[in-house]
Amino acid sequence: MSNNIWVIVGFVVAVGLPLAVIVGAICWPQRIPREQSVSGIHDRIREEDNHSGHHAGTSGSPRTTS
Repeated sequence: MSNNIWVIVGFVVAVGLPLAVIVGAICWPQRIPREQSVSGIHDRIREEDNHSGHHAGTSGSPRTTS
């Protein structure tokens, strides 16, 4: 009787552990790369504005009045 319990425990571990790893890998959220995060995009826009000589919030083209 004692041997049967260990066989059952072995099967549960042999099947349950890989199954738990697969479920965890599928359900675990991926990290968003820094350059694709909100702050990364904001920093990139700020850098591009600083390198192009424009101020933040301007389109770069002069406004014309009619």
